[in-house]
Amino acid sequence: MRLFVSRLFLLVIALAVCAIFIVLTGNNPLTAAQALAHGALGTPRAWAESLAKTTPLIMTGLCVAVAFRAGFFNIGAEGQFLLGALTATALGTKFPLPWPFVLLGGALAGAFWSSLAGWMKLRRGAPEIITTIMLNYVAIQLVSFSLQIPDKPGAPRGWLLETKAVQPQSDSMAAQSQLPSLMANTNLHVGLFIALLCAFGCWWFLFRSERGFLARAAGANPLAARAAGIQTDRQIQFATALAGALAGLGGAMEIAGATKQLGQTPPGYGYTAIAVALLGDLNPLGLLPAALLFGGLSAGGGAMERNAGVPAVTVSLVVGVLVCFVALLPRLKKES
Repeated sequence: MRLFVSRLFLLVIALAVCAIFIVLTGNNPLTAAQALAHGALGTPRAWAESLAKTTPLIMTGLCVAVAFRAGFFNIGAEGQFLLGALTATALGTKFPLPWPFVLLGGALAGAFWSSLAGWMKLRRGAPEIITTIMLNYVAIQLVSFSLQIPDKPGAPRGWLLETKAVQPQSDSMAAQSQLPSLMANTNLHVGLFIALLCAFGCWWFLFRSERGFLARAAGANPLAARAAGIQTDRQIQFATALAGALAGLGGAMEIAGATKQLGQTPPGYGYTAIAVALLGDLNPLGLLPAALLFGGLSAGGGAMERNAGVPAVTVSLVVGVLVCFVALLPRLKKES
């Protein structure tokens, strides 16, 4: 209970810092807060957009939580998300497969990308914090390469670039490759239910299955786990692949369900996922309200800018302050 209060206090402090920033820009923080709340939760359409933003945060948050529990500090959810999105785009535009196969391809791509970092850690001793961050940039460049616009006639073009070659984006996904929508004219899709099922599945895996116990034991104390006969390398590699599959699946769902096409701008869900996972105490069920919080902030930021004249980047300020305060959580947990 004390830890919950501490987290709530951190959120209040972050919002207070944001309010000070809004005052310094000459705006009314109460008006901004009302616009933000209305844009996130004020109407059924607002709820739909908030839940649509929450879906990829659940998947990337699960990616971070599962890996962290196994002792693998995965900062590469962004790259694994992008690889899943890239693979889903290829399967939905060049080889228009039904959406279940599109999602499977995205999950496998994310698992492969995270397994590269896992292999480098376990076989070569490379710190995963560095390798996963570097793989993020490699993934970003792969997306840019795939959507490259030719700068002159005859110049090479990205293999996933749209047919018109006007914008650095792909063609729209084929109809059979798109996830069914849950509300017309919104980005909300059935991937929300898939994300919730994944959350419950990860919770069961970590806290109710033998394999999950072995993974948590390997992450909590590798030396003691090895002394007890646990093959820690195998547990870490499995958890790492599972984590990447979750992020890759999230990327595939975002392309197949929300955007319907791949763009060149990284979404940033993988970095926000670290705060989501830590606020949820690395618990797959605990991170659900944290994902909804950040999803609502993201969805309401545009309304705050339109209706209150406050820059939507203020939402990024809230997220940044929360990420800084999240660093205090281990200390707060220890004291509680």
